[in-house]
Amino acid sequence: MRMTQLSPNHQTPNHKSSKPTEEQLQNELHFHLAEKMLMKLYEEKLISQEEFNQLSKLNRQKFNPLLGPLMCDKP
Repeated sequence: MRMTQLSPNHQTPNHKSSKPTEEQLQNELHFHLAEKMLMKLYEEKLISQEEFNQLSKLNRQKFNPLLGPLMCDKP
């Protein structure tokens, strides 16, 4: 195994630290609110797990949340 010591000033070339836009933040908020309501419907047994999964997928498509790729299809 080869190890390389990085200097304190080293930055990875692909790393971009940019702030999310106002629209991205709004989408993130709306996504989380929609998911919270969806979870409540599921917990109250008003929708099935399959319906939950379908609606959650639609929420991710509509709101395109920043953390969307990390979200799973199961409650």
